[in-house]
Parts: sequence; C-alpha cells; structure tokens
Amino acid sequence: MYNLTTDEAVFTVIDLETTGFSPERDYIIEIAAIKFQGNVEIGRFWKLIRPDTGFVPPHITKLTGITNAMVIDQPYIKDVLPEFLNFIKDSFLVAHNIKFDLSFINHNARLYTGKTVKNPSICTDNLARRILPEIDSKSLEHVAYHLGIPYRQKHRAMSDAEVTMKVFEKMLQFLEDYNVNRVIDIIKLSEGKRINYRDKRKKYV
Repeated sequence: MYNLTTDEAVFTVIDLETTGFSPERDYIIEIAAIKFQGNVEIGRFWKLIRPDTGFVPPHITKLTGITNAMVIDQPYIKDVLPEFLNFIKDSFLVAHNIKFDLSFINHNARLYTGKTVKNPSICTDNLARRILPEIDSKSLEHVAYHLGIPYRQKHRAMSDAEVTMKVFEKMLQFLEDYNVNRVIDIIKLSEGKRINYRDKRKKYV
C-alpha cells in the first residue's frame, strides 16, 4: 500500500467543523470528505451533525454560519460514523492540520465503535512547512492564496475540503518535479522526515 505511486493511491481529503478544540468536551457539527485517485474525484461525503448538547455556541455560528436551526433535525455523530468510516476505508487520509480532525474522529470512533482509524495520513500543513518555507503563515487560507487557489467560503467543511484537495494536488505536482511520487515519501515529508529525491530538471540534489 505504501509503495503505491500518487497516481495509483486513493486519497480522501477530510475536514470537520466543531464546537471547539477539545475532542472530549466539544462536538463535531459538520463533516466532509472528498475521495480521489489520479486527479479524478470518485466520491463525496457530507453531513451536518447535531451536537449531543443540541446547541451550537454563538461564536461558532459567527465563525461558520452553522446555526442551531440547521442542526436541530440532523443525525448525531454516533449515527453518522459508520457510513463515514466505511467511506474512508482503504484510503490515505489528507487534511490541513490532520491531527485536529483525527483527534475528534478517533475520540468518537473509540466511544461508539471501540476502535480508532488506522488509515495512513498526510498533513498539508506539515507539507507546506517542508516545501513552501517562503510562506510566513501556513494556514490553509494563506497557502491557497500563495498557490493561486480561490477560497470563497471559509470554515465550512466541504469548502475547506475542496480547497485542501486543490492545495494537495498542487503540492503533488511540485513534488513530481523532484521525482517524489511514492506515497511513502509523501508521508515521510508530512512527518518531517528526510527523503532522497532527484530534481528532474537537474542532476541529483
């Protein structure tokens, strides 16, 4: 699986909106995922989710636009998880600051299924720190702007996932110039590890 090229691998870009930063105290209120292989989109998953409290804090509504009225009739995360976990099955996960997303997903998966997500993952935030050092801020908004990617609706899960996917595709194109096209090497870069590479435009670097 890890020796697949980036054209062969199936990636799923994920993004969440939550009521706060703590998986133990806060709740997922929106979840989105886009699955693609070889630059071809092969599926989407999107749900609004009713928090267990049934209440979206005012500052989160101000940030995301997600209101109590929007989630009142939506399913709880325990009812959404099985479908979501099946959707991401056997794919490489991608997100901007993926530790945050996985912390919420794994907390709820452990709570309601007794298991955690084992998918290999790639963080575009970490990749940006490795391959785009010239950008002062590595926020998704700043990275997208630097790469010329429109970003019209911030802090909504599907919009953020779409932008992250486009950012990741640009990063893969950049790395291809250095003959870096195996998933294992992309994961290593994302984890801050060194890899051997060859610039196609030059001799070995």
